[in-house]
Amino acid sequence: MFGNAPRSIWNHGLEAEAELHWEIYRRFVHHDSTLDNTRDVRVHVWSFNPSFTYGITRDLAVRAAFPVSYAIRTSKDEVSRYRGLRDLKVGLKWRMYNEPFPGGSFQGGLFWQVTLPTAQARGEQGLLSKDISFGDETFGFQTGVTWGFSTARHYFWFDAAVDIHTLNDGRVQGPSIQFHPAYAARIFSLTDYRDFDLILLMEGDLEFRDRMWQDRKRVVPSGFYKFHLSFGVQMNITNFIEMKFGYEYPVYQYYFARTFVHDGEGKISFNYLF
Repeated sequence: MFGNAPRSIWNHGLEAEAELHWEIYRRFVHHDSTLDNTRDVRVHVWSFNPSFTYGITRDLAVRAAFPVSYAIRTSKDEVSRYRGLRDLKVGLKWRMYNEPFPGGSFQGGLFWQVTLPTAQARGEQGLLSKDISFGDETFGFQTGVTWGFSTARHYFWFDAAVDIHTLNDGRVQGPSIQFHPAYAARIFSLTDYRDFDLILLMEGDLEFRDRMWQDRKRVVPSGFYKFHLSFGVQMNITNFIEMKFGYEYPVYQYYFARTFVHDGEGKISFNYLF
């Protein structure tokens, strides 16, 4: 649910996905300690993320996502609201290796993602800016490798990716490296693809991000490393309809500067494959 790589889909297949995200920000963290939030600043962010995946060939898939968000920021002395477009993302996955066997498969490939600066930069402090901001108006580029192994009852995935952004005269996040292991277990065996299918999901996200840029100069101190863990449930109704919901929680995080952080992310998604 929380990985970056698009999934492979059959030749000329199409997947439509609708995701709803929720996040709450209410803590300031420096190193691995929570700091005082004297103004009791809290930000709730709801995001709607429609996306489409198309199978150019059996082993080459493209995905485009068009997220929008609505944020409410409250404190002891103000209430602010903002609704706006997030950065559009376009991704490509090339499955280089695929070895199916009875009940499962072993496969691996490469993926790329481009982030387009469609979110308006309304302030250099993001959610804490005078005018709430969802972007920094820079292009982002991500590339990674993905691996998967599945049996009739168990699934294993692992993604590794690097991420960089172009520079401008404002604030830009630094480069990062990310690792995403995932495991899923089917609750009961299937006798027909039209049967109801229930799957439990567990995922991890480990990210190391280098110092950010401010007006084309490196900011010291800044950057972080963190580990998130998520649990979710996936329900398949035939091979064409999927529903998923889960929550990702920051298990450990270390920030080199005072940072306003969230307490995790909830997600509900609905997928339909044509």
